[in-house]
Amino acid sequence: MPPMPRRAILAALFAALTLACGSEEKAKETTVAAAPAVALAPFQQEIASVKAEVTLPGSWKYGYRLVDRPDTTFGGHQAIEFHYTADSAAGVPPRLLMVIRAFKKANWEKVRKSQDNISRVLVTQGDEVYTFSIVTKSPYPVGSASTLRVDAMMLDLVGETSPFKMRFRDGAAR
Repeated sequence: MPPMPRRAILAALFAALTLACGSEEKAKETTVAAAPAVALAPFQQEIASVKAEVTLPGSWKYGYRLVDRPDTTFGGHQAIEFHYTADSAAGVPPRLLMVIRAFKKANWEKVRKSQDNISRVLVTQGDEVYTFSIVTKSPYPVGSASTLRVDAMMLDLVGETSPFKMRFRDGAAR
């Protein structure tokens, strides 16, 4: 499955060019020819190491690879990384988009002041604090298909209507 429907990308680019050129006739053609973007429903990603699942926006579907590993960065003990999976045939390398880190509460309190603007608390579970950090700029060239996809993924993740949350197997959202 391609990162985004090509018709939607082309229609958006055509609309932008039409507006920039100021042609009313072409703008009418764009309105008729533009197809709505396919919106995927939110979905759950299991995180076996912490017995939880993360709900992600539909735009993330088929767009990342999960790396779940022990990690002691900033006093944490677990890192769940989400790497963008680009078209490897096109030579576009995967890049880190988001990381969820698990901390003991005492460790989080020690690093909170230095990380508060970088990492946000996603959820607490008992003595554990789960924080997340995301990229603030696409790691790919401006205007590339990968940048368009990454930007859409990030906007959907942090938007007001984002379904992004973490739920533990006991069923309670935190």
